[in-house]
Formats: sequence, C-alpha cells, structure tokens
Amino acid sequence: MSLQILVISDNDPFAAYLCGLLRSAGHTPLPVCPAKEAFPAVRRRKPDLIILAVEDSSVPSLAVEHRFQTPHGPCSVPVIVISDCLRLEAELLQVFDFIPTPVDEKRLFDDLALVALRKSGPQHEEELSSGLASAFSRHILKHTGLHFEARNQAALARGLRKRMAALRMWSFEEYLQYLKLHGEDRHELQRLLQFLTVGETYFFRYPAHFDVLRERLALLKDDPAPVRIWSAGCSTGEEPYSIAMTVMEALPDWRERDIRIIATDINNRSLKRAREGVYSPWSMRITRPDQVQRYFRRVGESFLIRDEVKQLVRFAHLNLSVPCHEPLCEELQGLDAIFCRNVLIYFTTQSAEQMLERFTDALAPGGLLFLGHSETLLQHEGLPLSLRRQERSFYYVKGGQAQKERRDPGTPQPEWELTPEQMRLAAAWLAARAPTVLAPTAPAAAVEAPPPAEDAPLPLPGPVPQGATELFRQARELFDREEYDAALALLEQLLQETPDNAEALVLTGFILAGKGELPSAMESCERALKCNDLLAEAYFLKGVLLDAEDRLTEAAAEYRKALLLDHDFIMPRYHMGRLHLRQGRMNDAARELRNSIRILSRLSDDQTIPFSGGLTRAVCMLQLQNELARVA
Repeated sequence: MSLQILVISDNDPFAAYLCGLLRSAGHTPLPVCPAKEAFPAVRRRKPDLIILAVEDSSVPSLAVEHRFQTPHGPCSVPVIVISDCLRLEAELLQVFDFIPTPVDEKRLFDDLALVALRKSGPQHEEELSSGLASAFSRHILKHTGLHFEARNQAALARGLRKRMAALRMWSFEEYLQYLKLHGEDRHELQRLLQFLTVGETYFFRYPAHFDVLRERLALLKDDPAPVRIWSAGCSTGEEPYSIAMTVMEALPDWRERDIRIIATDINNRSLKRAREGVYSPWSMRITRPDQVQRYFRRVGESFLIRDEVKQLVRFAHLNLSVPCHEPLCEELQGLDAIFCRNVLIYFTTQSAEQMLERFTDALAPGGLLFLGHSETLLQHEGLPLSLRRQERSFYYVKGGQAQKERRDPGTPQPEWELTPEQMRLAAAWLAARAPTVLAPTAPAAAVEAPPPAEDAPLPLPGPVPQGATELFRQARELFDREEYDAALALLEQLLQETPDNAEALVLTGFILAGKGELPSAMESCERALKCNDLLAEAYFLKGVLLDAEDRLTEAAAEYRKALLLDHDFIMPRYHMGRLHLRQGRMNDAARELRNSIRILSRLSDDQTIPFSGGLTRAVCMLQLQNELARVA
C-alpha cells in the first residue's frame, strides 16, 4: 500500500536522500524544507506518516516534541524520527520509531510496511485479558525484575496502550510479539518501561528521614571522612536533590569535602528530567520557603535547581534486579546511607529481599537505610539491621552480625517482627501524627546561601478545605449507619473537590467492597496508599480484599501493617484471628481474639467500633467472646 509521507528536514541533501528511498519503495514523499513549514503542511496535506529528520546541532529537544504534534494530537499521525542525537530517544516516547543515523534502510522499510498495515484503527478498544496480562507480566519480570500483580492489571494496560498507540497497534497479542522481537534491538522494552515506572514524588518526602540524615551528618562536622549516599530508584530527582540540600545544611564546609551522592533509576526519561532539574510548584509543596530561596532559581512557574546542588549528585541508569558489574557498582560500597523508598513494591517478595541483602552489604557499619513505610515491613531476619523510629517514620541502622532466632519445628516463620514496645510506639506515633502538609521546622545550621531568587516562591498548598472535612464527617456517619448509597454519593462529591483525600478513598473502597465490586475497591485502596502510605485503614482494606480472594499470606501481611501503624485497631486484629482459624492455627487465633478483647475492655459500651458494620463495643465484645469460646 502506497503511503503519503511528509518528510521534514532542514538538511536539503538528507531530505533528498530520504525521498529517494521512499520513492524506491513505492511511496509518495512530501518534502518540507525548511522545517518551520511543517505545521501548515500537516494540516494541508494530511499525510499517512511523518518522518522528522533532526540534527543534534540544529534542533533543541523541546522543539522536536512540538514539531510532531498534529492537529488531532500526537497519535493521530504516526511519526518516525531520524537523528544523530541519541539522547532524544529517551524523550520521544510517543513516536512510532526512533532511527539513529546512519539510517538502517531495512528497518525504515519494515516500519513503512507496518504503518501501511495499520492505517485504519479498530472500531473499539480491546480489553487486556487476564491471560495476556500474565504473559506481559512474566516477560517484564524476566527481563527487568519488575513485578506487575493481577491487581495492577489496569495500570499495566494503561502503559501498554500508550506504547501501542504510538505504534498504531490495536491488538495486545500483536504488541506482545513485537515486544519480544524488538525489546532489545529497538529498545522497545525500555520505551515501555517509561510508561510503567513513573513514580509520584516531591522534595523532602517523609521529612523525618531527612531529619535523621541531618542529625547523622552533623556528627561528622569534625570528621573529614568522605560522604557517600545512594538514592536507589531516584525517579525525577527530587529525592537525591533533597539529600544534597540536607548535606549542605548539615555540613557548612561541604565545598571542601569529598561528597558523592549517586542516584540511579531504570527509567531513562525520568533520569533526563532529573539531570535537567526543572520542577513545578507541585514538587515543592512541602519545601520550606527558605529552602526554595536557597536552592532554587525561579523562572516563570518553574523552579530550577541551582548548579551547586546539582554538582553533588551523579545520575546513572541501573536495574536493581540484576547483578551489577558496571564500574559504578564499585562505588556503591561503604555507604553512609541508602534511600530506596517506594521502589521495592515493584518487585516480587523474593527479589525485594535479595535487594535488601544487597543494600545491607553496601552500607558501612552504622549506615542508614531508608525504605518506604510499607516496605519497612519486609523480611529482614538474619540481616544486621536494626529498626528505629523517628517521629513520623521508620528506618534501619546497620549494626553487627545478626543471629537468626532459634524456633521450634513447625512454628510459622513471621513475615516481620517488632517488639511490643515498638508496636506501642508505632501506635502512639500514628495517634499524634501531624497533618500531611507539615509546618516549617526550625531552621537548620546556617550555610553560605546563593543569591536569592528574583521572584518570591509560589504559595504552598493550604490545608484541606473546611467543607471537605464536613463532607467526610457526614459520609462517615452515613457509613456507620449502613446508609451506603448516601455515603457513597457524598464521597464522590468530596473526591471531585479533593481527589487525593486518602480517608475518603478508603471509605469508598469499603463501600465498593460491600457491593461486591472488588477490583474497583482495590483501585480505590491503591489510590489511597499512593496519597498516604501511613494510613492504617488503607492497609486493613487491602487485607480484607486479599482475604476475600483467599490470598491469605498477602492478607495477613496487610493486617500486620495496619497493626504496626495502629496497635489498638480492633478490626484487623479480629480479621487476623479469623484468618488463623481458617488456617487451623488455633493458638494464634486465640491470642489475637484475647488481644482484641483486652483492647475493647478499655472502651465504653456504647462506643461504635470503626469498620465493624456499626457494631457497638458491647455487641463486638460478645461476638469476640463467643469466637474465643470456640477455640480456647
């Protein structure tokens, strides 16, 4: 099938060469020179394909992105970019193909044949079947170590569709074969990963982690030893730059010191954005005004990292799931701290535990390991790691050689262990936790500041509107009275106004679960955890949903996370007891039921138990006593 192909180039000889190739293959080239005439040509000629030839010396990357936008969006006409500027490949994810120069003519002709076959799209969007989702997950797991479970199928499908749209593919089966065939030679797997691993982050996320780092670095003021820190899974750079700022605040003589912050990620597009260091106000939402003034330069609505912060950070591509043999890996030893937060959730439990061992080996004695809050509960028995608490967060300190505890044969291996005192502290910490948007902390040690920005920083987001608080209170009352439809209507209204309201998302999830809409409930739960991964109710909801699918081990892990965050949370403890009963572990079941009764005894008879279906303390106590009588 003959195609009309718009050839955009500022290089006349190269454009003539391309047009000759296209004619030899039976297509009709439509050259546009100079390239600034491209937009009118696209509108006027309505081509089947655009070939954009870009020279590194003449076209800035952002201009390239604007050039291939069409009147109907970037996917309405497929685009092939040909360039000697290889860094563009990581940026242009919506293009049909990126071909480096000198041109691989066979590859170009193959592309033309594929475009001709896919000129017309489907009449309806194909659904991703569970079988194909599993096939994609296995392939991605095998080649990257990233794990997409069944409950993440919607997110997987969204990422697949974005790449398929650029390739003009309408069949998941066809794309799977293309991915297997061209995962390496056309970097297709790397392009797909850009749509699957983009994490939401912001500066100084989990502020208590940076307080711990600042305190530890302050002890080094009189010690000239090198400082080595690894940000593993650095995404778009907010984390390693926050680390750099913390180092600058803690060590006034940082310019004279040997400081190296190594930041790695599997996502090349994220790494490019990190190196550029340009951020929106949303990334700054809990950054103190004095930090904004000191470490950023404001240009319009954007905030640019100052060069002296950038110079402390080195970015590199690294897949955490495979053995590291690159020269970079030799530097990842004897580290003072490792940040790997909300990264291990992308991997299987086995892979995550192997990475935890790797991190432990890479730390110097006394080194700090910071994980995401839910990841803190990973199995670490046998590793010389000690779990510590700092205000709103947990972290590890590497100590001496750990000894595995002796266990009686047949005793179940716990998935994590904390002492009763640590559990009590965790519950007290959650009960007294501060709002999500934290008040500014006391100024850190003075450092020599760069010139202030010409413009004042944009105002940070304010607290949740009072109207939203009242709406949630009303919805919660309706929920406790089992008026679920009315509660859901209020929650939907609330989430339109404040879509990141984690408590509302959790309550919505419970209502959807009660209606039997388990996938939607899980999606709401995952959204809540993304907004606030310290919310005990969200982990309880996740446990209930996994429990309903008979995924008992996973459900137990979520119940334990809820109890770590709120030791006196009755319902996950009760559900844990019932789960033990289903597994025939009578002693464990009796223990959880007795603990639940002990906690209930501190409440008044008419007090309603949260997430119990409206049960009062008296009714719940009677039910628990009856359950205990069956197993004790």
